[in-house]
Amino acid sequence: MMAIGPALATLFCIGMCSPEWPTYAVADAPAEFRPAIQRGDLVIVSLQSALLRELRKALGEGGIERALAACHIDAAGAAFAIARREGIAAGRTSVRLRNPTNAPRPWAAALVSTHTGSRQQGMDGFVVDLGDRIGLLRPIVEQPMCGACHGPTSKLEARTRQQLADRYPADRAVDFEDGDIRGWYWVEIPKR
Repeated sequence: MMAIGPALATLFCIGMCSPEWPTYAVADAPAEFRPAIQRGDLVIVSLQSALLRELRKALGEGGIERALAACHIDAAGAAFAIARREGIAAGRTSVRLRNPTNAPRPWAAALVSTHTGSRQQGMDGFVVDLGDRIGLLRPIVEQPMCGACHGPTSKLEARTRQQLADRYPADRAVDFEDGDIRGWYWVEIPKR
């Protein structure tokens, strides 16, 4: 299998992927990357499961206000705990950030910029060759459960809009529709 060629690079990266970091659609990544991709996917599934578990619990206990805190604090804690346990780096990112500490890693910036807000249909993610490790990106897709905080601004409750403004004055993580790529889970993991 090969790195993304010029035509596909335009489709995937709109010409912005760095030549120093060969980039592949996950399905087209070299066979030797498969074990690292599988390990990275396990980390991403763990992050996603921890986040969804905490959000559901928070929504049940305290509604949107508690869910906002869970998404910010609990998800960050889960990401750090999993990354520390696995000896890797992992997190969430987007170009339409709510939390500025989630800015894209340099290797992911062009991909994240190009695809955030697009439709998830057919988008499985990307693998970036970082030398001794890979960078793995998997989309975070807007779902009905997320709409109360990330959906169209006009549909957010006034109290939610106020809490977002108080907690995240520069918030840009709104106005997504179901099925949009809202952001990305990312992992940097050794190839071996």
